[in-house]
Amino acid sequence: MNRRLALGLLGFALLLATAGCSTILGPGEASPSDLAADQSYAWNESADAYLDVQAENVTAVYQVAARTTGNLEASDPTIELYTRDTLGTEQPETVQAVTFRYPNGTLVEFQTLDGEAVSVVTYPNGTTERAPDLISVDRTRQRTVIHLPANETGQLGVTTPKNGKSVTTPTYVEGSYEMVLPERAEVGVPLLAKVRPGAERTEQTDDRVHIFWSELSAPTLSVHYVLQLRETRRKREEVGLDVDTEDDDSRRPPPGMG
Repeated sequence: MNRRLALGLLGFALLLATAGCSTILGPGEASPSDLAADQSYAWNESADAYLDVQAENVTAVYQVAARTTGNLEASDPTIELYTRDTLGTEQPETVQAVTFRYPNGTLVEFQTLDGEAVSVVTYPNGTTERAPDLISVDRTRQRTVIHLPANETGQLGVTTPKNGKSVTTPTYVEGSYEMVLPERAEVGVPLLAKVRPGAERTEQTDDRVHIFWSELSAPTLSVHYVLQLRETRRKREEVGLDVDTEDDDSRRPPPGMG
């Protein structure tokens, strides 16, 4: 009985080792078709990290020279993106789109050409050609590794998914940060909205709140926001839901029943 039990456990272990190779060794190289989303980025902002928070995703632009993760050598540069689960264990970040931008405006990204998703280079004059060796994305058990072109003065645009009214991300680069919240979002509500670490200043432009840090050294940036309460209140007032009706004759009881 013990021998059969031992053989059974051994067979189960071998099954896990073969059927679960992707779990043990990591998922491997990401398919270009998973990274070919049509996405634009705010290349002209001055922050070392610029995060534009949308309803369902975050588009971020990072200065490659300021990165803190991955291989920092110029000959084979990489940046590693990750999240943490409730136990604090690192998990590879899901990347929906990725673009590298040279200082002269040349872009390296994934596009669909002739029905095939491939990495391409697009020059400032609009000319596009395939560039299979300039950029690639690998997923390990813990991190998503983006292999970058050998250029220390470029920028990296990354699109990642977002759930709910919060953004939590490791600080992949050192230096200044700017985060732009969705329209009608605010962080000035005690208990409901939190910014960690605390911002140096905030500004509101075109119904969007901009949050600034001139030198962010914390390992993680976390922002929880709420939709503007005053906007909701104003809309309720427009349809008469919050109108004072104490003097409304229609609300008075009939004579003799007051």
